[in-house]
Amino acid sequence: MKILVIDDEKPTLSMFKLFLTAYGYDVYTAEDGEKGLALFNEICPQIVFTDIKMPGIDGLEVLRRIRKTSIESQVIIITGHGDMEKAVEALDLNASDFINKPVERQALNSALARAEKRKLMPRNMPFEFSETKTEDKLVFSAKGKLTASEQKAVSSFFKTEFINDVKEVCLIFDDSFSIDRSGISLLMEVVQDLKKRGATIVMENLSYNYVRVFRMAGMDKMATLKDALPED
Repeated sequence: MKILVIDDEKPTLSMFKLFLTAYGYDVYTAEDGEKGLALFNEICPQIVFTDIKMPGIDGLEVLRRIRKTSIESQVIIITGHGDMEKAVEALDLNASDFINKPVERQALNSALARAEKRKLMPRNMPFEFSETKTEDKLVFSAKGKLTASEQKAVSSFFKTEFINDVKEVCLIFDDSFSIDRSGISLLMEVVQDLKKRGATIVMENLSYNYVRVFRMAGMDKMATLKDALPED
């Protein structure tokens, strides 16, 4: 499988080259956005890692241009400390995931595992949810992309009498799950409403990096967040 890494810092490119080659990938690197896009069109990689801050064409613009092509690639944004707001902006542009510098091995493994699964799925899967209920527990499974367009369906479901007597709500996120800024706001509203009802809330199978986004939004103050880490 081909992976393209775009970053203006040579040590970062060397690190990715070392780790990803050891994992068995065919690794290509570029030192800026312009060279990266040219190489992208030439080799059509299945996965792209791109730094968010680069001179000239930055990572967000790289993402925009890749999403305008017909090439089905998983784009993972590389962010620095304090760039979480930019990471959320990348989610608005349909980034597959993001990873923080300095890169931790478990975060890299998580991003790769998620990209491997998502590349087998259709692009822009519609949001779907299903539920199962026991006497006092509701298990809610979500797949596809959650955006503001789903507000009516999601909000109406969680405000029905169906969940009035529920003591615990478990939200399980499929590997296809993705979210943008408006979706995060919608999910926050749902969690806040459930919390007011006295329900215990657990979120499972979140990507390692999505947990960071949800913590930034304050979700961990209302729910238990459980990430899904691959084996080392």
